[in-house]
Amino acid sequence: MSEEYTLEKCKMLAEKVSSINDLPLQCKKYPEAVKAASIQRTATKQAFEGMQGGLAAQAQKAKGGQSHAQIQRRLTNSRRFTKQN
Repeated sequence: MSEEYTLEKCKMLAEKVSSINDLPLQCKKYPEAVKAASIQRTATKQAFEGMQGGLAAQAQKAKGGQSHAQIQRRLTNSRRFTKQN
């Protein structure tokens, strides 16, 4: 009960796999699908490429908002509700 892989189905799979080794053997006979799988692998970008540190915090500060760290410190201060005057 082997499934028939057409060129269109192999191209669709090739766009979604992370490497050529993940393609079924029947799809490896189509050079277009193999090429699409290899291009897809090299076109992926690193997660933090192009990001500059602190831009989100600077934007919040310009709008008058607090950064995530400031909010967390404000909400997790253990002495906040037990202070005595």
